[in-house]
Amino acid sequence: MSRYTDKYLIINADDLGYNEAQNAAITELYRAGEISSVSVLTVTSCAESGARTAREEGMSAGIHFALTSDEENARWHSVSGARSLEDGKGLYTGGFRLAMSARRKDVRKELEAQYSFLTSRGVTPDYADSHSGTLYGINGRRFYRDAFEFCRERDLPFRFPKSPAFIVRQLGRAPRVIIALHAHIVRLAEMYGVTLIDDLVSNPWRTGKLTELRDYYVSAVENLKPGITEMFLHPALPAENMTPGWQKRVYEYEILKSGAIRKAAERTGAKIISRAEIKRIKN
Repeated sequence: MSRYTDKYLIINADDLGYNEAQNAAITELYRAGEISSVSVLTVTSCAESGARTAREEGMSAGIHFALTSDEENARWHSVSGARSLEDGKGLYTGGFRLAMSARRKDVRKELEAQYSFLTSRGVTPDYADSHSGTLYGINGRRFYRDAFEFCRERDLPFRFPKSPAFIVRQLGRAPRVIIALHAHIVRLAEMYGVTLIDDLVSNPWRTGKLTELRDYYVSAVENLKPGITEMFLHPALPAENMTPGWQKRVYEYEILKSGAIRKAAERTGAKIISRAEIKRIKN
């Protein structure tokens, strides 16, 4: 049970720095007040632009730790140059390929390098999270330990929900092994003294039309429980030859731009906050 009696909602845009279509969409939405926080990638060709945007706009920004690439034909690259995280083309495209190759000392080295990439450019992260969940243990490696050690040293919160409800929303079921892993990670975060949020909301793995996705997010806001919930989306402008995955990003941009999520929060009494504001909340 959360220690908070009010409902707080962080509306976060992931993947600032992914590409210019993503950067432009996130900047527009932040200026319009439709998102309250962002997470920044450092391993992409547009990472410099993303970091500059976060700094110049004064965004509440997190470090979006990425240890894998999203696309085989457009590989990202390790900031630290750690050899066990890459093959000759760049960061691996699959979490299990990473799990087979990565050395923990290289993972820690990479976390340090990605964090330093932002701080050296005038962006001090408010929290840390994991792109594609590579630090969550789902690939069989306990990289979350490295993340918690890193966060403890810098007093950084880590994006991971105390409630297992996120698992059910994403998968439509609650596999016992995943529920057990979730409970283990929550306990470990407490041992390390790393702050977690109460709940987490994102798009389900299977989504259909824009209206279905909008209704999903609005319903999630309408059913928030007391505590701090983060809703993270990946808004982007349209691009040529869009894949279904990119189309979903465009849908999320359109949903946020419409104000549907913000209005649902206002209608239900949920207070929209940024990551930077969490420490100032009193109940």
